[in-house]
Amino acid sequence: MSIEKHVVLVESRDEQPDPGLATTVATELADRGRSTAEGGSHVAGLTISTPVESLTGTPRALAVVQLWVDVSAGVSPRAVIDRLVAGLDLETSSWHVGEIVFRAPTEREEPGADHQRVNLFGTAFKRDDFDIDAFFDYWVNTHAPISGSVPGLGGYVVSRVQSAEGARKESGTDAFIELWYPDRATFDAAGASPQQAEAWTDVQRYAKTTGEFWITTENVVVPPPATGPGTLEQGQ
Repeated sequence: MSIEKHVVLVESRDEQPDPGLATTVATELADRGRSTAEGGSHVAGLTISTPVESLTGTPRALAVVQLWVDVSAGVSPRAVIDRLVAGLDLETSSWHVGEIVFRAPTEREEPGADHQRVNLFGTAFKRDDFDIDAFFDYWVNTHAPISGSVPGLGGYVVSRVQSAEGARKESGTDAFIELWYPDRATFDAAGASPQQAEAWTDVQRYAKTTGEFWITTENVVVPPPATGPGTLEQGQ
């Protein structure tokens, strides 16, 4: 198999969407995703994350779709994405990405949603004085060991953008970050820890501070391929 991963951000056209719209959209996307996967579209993984709180991100965000497609049979990920969002009067943006796994995201290996679990999802932009390779080199070798030491942190995955389409095509997003915590209390305690303070200080040494972040709940519609141990776990 040859697997491609794509991230799709679904947004309302209204600056302040109706309460409950995100849940409605996420449910519709999950239903369509199951139907698409069962129809032999070579969907190798599908998760739908619903924003429940905007930290620095736009309140227009309704869902984050992460899609893994087996393209070895000639399947077009664009066609799968179009099928998922067809007819929805919403803005969509999609990115072809490659994963960098720091801690294995075992949380997304089981279908269904544990609504006690907290996901932090966000966008990342390199500083202007870094080229793209230097940006990721710093993240992998310097920043990840710092941010990966935050207490209570589960999975830790960064998705490096390779190409973009849709409403945010020109946004210049360089990466997406996803962090998993078992519950809100653990997430809040982690945010108050000295390790988290050190991590946020270090972010400014290589990245812009204009990234958007949301707290989300994740629904694993089709379990993605297992990644194995991340770089911070290897040799432990």
